[in-house]
Amino acid sequence: MSECTVQLWYNKQRVKKGDIVSLYLQIIVGRQHKAVKLKNLKWPVDRFDWEKKKLLPRVKGDPDLMTFNAVIERERNKYWGIVMNFVKEDRNFTMDDILKGSNLFRSGTNFCEFMAQAIIDRQKTKVKKDMIKERTAEIQSGTMRKFQSFLKGKDLPITRIDGELLEAFAEDLRKEVTENTVWMRIQHIKSYLSYATRNNVATNPDYKRCIVSMEDRDPVWLEEDELNKLLDLYWTNSLSDVNQRNLRAFLFASFTGLRISDLTRWNKDWVKDDHISFIPIKRRKSAKPPKPLIIPLIPEAKGFIKALTAETFELPSDQKYNEGLKVLAEKAGINKKITSHVARHTFATWLATEGIPVAAISKLLGHKNTQTTMIYVHIAEDYLAMQMMKLQSRFGRERKQKTTPTLQY
Repeated sequence: MSECTVQLWYNKQRVKKGDIVSLYLQIIVGRQHKAVKLKNLKWPVDRFDWEKKKLLPRVKGDPDLMTFNAVIERERNKYWGIVMNFVKEDRNFTMDDILKGSNLFRSGTNFCEFMAQAIIDRQKTKVKKDMIKERTAEIQSGTMRKFQSFLKGKDLPITRIDGELLEAFAEDLRKEVTENTVWMRIQHIKSYLSYATRNNVATNPDYKRCIVSMEDRDPVWLEEDELNKLLDLYWTNSLSDVNQRNLRAFLFASFTGLRISDLTRWNKDWVKDDHISFIPIKRRKSAKPPKPLIIPLIPEAKGFIKALTAETFELPSDQKYNEGLKVLAEKAGINKKITSHVARHTFATWLATEGIPVAAISKLLGHKNTQTTMIYVHIAEDYLAMQMMKLQSRFGRERKQKTTPTLQY
């Protein structure tokens, strides 16, 4: 465990006229030393106890001594708070770690300002629970912009973010998005308020009062006739170049299960004879050396690769891509809200309906455990039961019970 000292200090080489010195906090981590100036704090050098590292009163009942000590103690506690976070987690730390924490503290006056800086820092941190990936950072930055828009371009001190404000933000979001998206946006805001607390930035605990629940619903996927409608639309070659590229990517993902994050960085080098092999973006920051995900390519999927005119699928931003998929669904006469992830749900559900073992589906999807995959098995079971009921409705009919005539004598 790293050792640290935070003490009051002044530079003996910089004694000013009248024997006045500027006051500093000296931070010592191992052999590293850093002097942090205490803004506007100056004191007579002969009233500084060098051995005990404290101020002595200039006169009896010095009126400024209590104020100066309060400021010094507040600043010292800020750095000690940062150090204690590392101690509690039994983690080593460096001078840079402490200074970065103090920067977050200083920039934490306003929430959006703090969140913007924290998003950058969390992409670089080595603290596992604070790590975020580039794609996550993009989504969370979108939430920050939505929140700024809700605040009409203004920013608020972190301590002003309370439950009432978050509930108002949630209501504003509901005008445009689903309840699950509202849940996601609120979770983002709350996660950065929690992150602020961990970094010794004062927050208002009342923010926890805002509770938004996710809707419990099955993932959207495409049935056989719906997938065929999109295939027919694709092979008519009647679409614009952008729509054709978007549909090609979506159909390819429907037959391979690729996430949008991997689809956007697709490279032809992934193709190895009858399969593709790549490191999913979700595994790239794994603590262990990531293993490549291997997905077999059926002929239908190979056809979409051959149609590529570039090394990638040439997709627009995620937002534009999802907007394009809605247009394509309308053109194909599909009455479902299609997004990029529907392709992955379609791939997984059709594997389940074909009786592929759960462990195999989980491996193809790159899931860490089969429990995540079970949702597709349940969907497949419900779907097959529904198909059987269609058989009943088509061929079944009520039959009158034949009765044996009563003999009369």
